[in-house]
Amino acid sequence: MLSEKSKLKAQTARHKEMKKKVHQKSDLATNNARRTLVLTGNGKGKTSSGFGMVFRALGHGQQCAVVQFLKGDGESGERNLLQQLGVPVITMNTGCSFKEGYCAEFERVRAKEVWQQTREFLQDESIDLVLLDEVTYTIARKHLDVDEMIAAFEARPAHQSLILTGRAAHRKLREYADTVSRVDSVKHGLQQGLSARKGIEY
Repeated sequence: MLSEKSKLKAQTARHKEMKKKVHQKSDLATNNARRTLVLTGNGKGKTSSGFGMVFRALGHGQQCAVVQFLKGDGESGERNLLQQLGVPVITMNTGCSFKEGYCAEFERVRAKEVWQQTREFLQDESIDLVLLDEVTYTIARKHLDVDEMIAAFEARPAHQSLILTGRAAHRKLREYADTVSRVDSVKHGLQQGLSARKGIEY
């Protein structure tokens, strides 16, 4: 019969072998990963989650860049902090919705201009993470082409991570991403007439 010491030694050897196989499988998956996350759905928190990952990456000394599609130029706590940290932030400055003064053609022109700047980030070897906030709307409103967008994602540096946020993410974006999270809305204070709060909504 094997002694307790021999049994423990055999168990340890099996455990090490299992860990090695798990790491090999994980390394293979990581090497084949697209390093792309999609945060979609009708609930509050997609942008907040995206910026949370940007701040996490910055905490590890990584270089980040942020592009905000369809957001206005109003006060933004996250943008204030990123600018203080020297992180490049591009904002379309066309607003979020179909309100008075909305112009689809102006929005389309701005989307294409901002997309050209985005492509520079996607080609930059020094950038570890790019956040494309509210980018899904540019496809839904037919300002940008989803296939052209995915081709640019495919051509980016292999180490670069990508976060896409916005409602109703196109099927091709969901299929392309490694991770897709849907943020659902149970209820929202703004729907109850509450004002947007500094530090929570902006």
